[in-house]
Amino acid sequence: MENKNQILERVFLFCLNFTFILFSGCAGKQHVHVEDLGVSIPEAWNAPFPESEEISGKWYSAFNDPVLDSLLIRLKTESPDFKTLVQNQNIALYNAKISDAIVSPVISIAARADTNVQNLSGFGFADSFLNSGNEGDSSGNIQESSNGVLTFGNKNFGLGVNLQWEVDVWGRLMNGRKAAYRNFESIMYDLSYLQFSIMIRASKLYFSAKEAALQLKLSEDSYQSLVEIRDLVKERYEKGLRPSLDYRLAETSVATSILSIENNKNILKSLNRQIEILIGEYPSGTFVKKSSLPTALPSVPVGIPASVIQRRPDIKSLVLKVEAAGHRFAQSKRDLLPGITLNSAAGTSTQDIEKIFDKDHGVWNLGMSVTAPIFNAGRLRSVNKIQELNYENSKQDLIQGILNAFSEIEQYLDQNKSLHIQNDALSIAVKQSKDAYELSKERYDKGVTTLESVLNSQRQYNSIRSQQLIIRRQSIDNKLSLVLAMGGDVEKQ
Repeated sequence: MENKNQILERVFLFCLNFTFILFSGCAGKQHVHVEDLGVSIPEAWNAPFPESEEISGKWYSAFNDPVLDSLLIRLKTESPDFKTLVQNQNIALYNAKISDAIVSPVISIAARADTNVQNLSGFGFADSFLNSGNEGDSSGNIQESSNGVLTFGNKNFGLGVNLQWEVDVWGRLMNGRKAAYRNFESIMYDLSYLQFSIMIRASKLYFSAKEAALQLKLSEDSYQSLVEIRDLVKERYEKGLRPSLDYRLAETSVATSILSIENNKNILKSLNRQIEILIGEYPSGTFVKKSSLPTALPSVPVGIPASVIQRRPDIKSLVLKVEAAGHRFAQSKRDLLPGITLNSAAGTSTQDIEKIFDKDHGVWNLGMSVTAPIFNAGRLRSVNKIQELNYENSKQDLIQGILNAFSEIEQYLDQNKSLHIQNDALSIAVKQSKDAYELSKERYDKGVTTLESVLNSQRQYNSIRSQQLIIRRQSIDNKLSLVLAMGGDVEKQ
């Protein structure tokens, strides 16, 4: 009889495994193809693309700036933002593992110790029957109270292993698992893109600080030239060769140049403090000290618009979100189907705790339950409709993300061309304004022109130089933004 039961159990388990293998393929595959979304992707960019070689290696090495290299390395290792990103990556991984666990069986171990006491007075047995039963009882558990009520007790100890497993016949759990891992991969791409964005933002802050240092140096140079003019005018005024108006105008220009110096100092310190906070340092405001802007800029990866979809982590993330939504939609449809759960337990049960490990007191059970939804007031079908709408919304988010990416790149390409034109025009203006300033000083020395002409030409010369520094820094920012928009050199963690 025992052999027959064992054979039946093996046949039963074989049928379950066969059913699981047969229907596990019901977890449909969700693959998204952008060409199926109806997005019009041109073969080339509308705006002209800057001439450059395909980017490789570390994009920031093109600046040939050891301080920038050190800044970005420290940003990766010491920045609170980067440390938060690493923790978020770990959180995403553990969330995926939690969702993955629903496919596997749940196995637990349990130990129990039960004690109970009952009485038979409420059942209407005759005292003689109870007394005769008491006389024949050898367990010694039946006792009579002072009121004549008979009670008896029982103790039981058990130790066992329990197993519960929902057999994924229709692929419902597998779809949930795939959705969880698609979400995990999506989050990893989002965090990767965010990490690259932080590096770009730190680089922009660094070059903004270097521009502020140059603006400060320009203000100090302007102050020195104005002091020289003031001293010259003062000397001639004291000799009666120049009117007091010239002297007062010269003094006013010196005083206002001090305001410009202090303003640029504050801007530089503010930018330095932002950089220092970004890398987890005390905000002393002294990070950038040297004043210079690079002439060599990083090359941008040349590619057709379609290649951006494969390069940008944020677009990859949106694609994975569509696939995850598709798996959740498929899972919600399978929630309408019956579910099969396998339950089993094996262990020992005895009244003597010393025999709890004795195999002669072994007990076990094996069972299967089938549950099917019949009436739930439309809740499951509503969930299915919600997941279907979420799936369609994720497709629209992907289309919007692709179009936004194309728009960003086209805009940066247009700005790149415009900034080149502006920089060339300012180079001419700097040369001409410098010559005009030198000429006005010579004419003033000869008494041909007024001091106002000298001060105006000097002010215009410095203003144009300041504008050129801004344009140069904007060109660097625009090139960095273009590297980010094209997918750049993203190192996925």
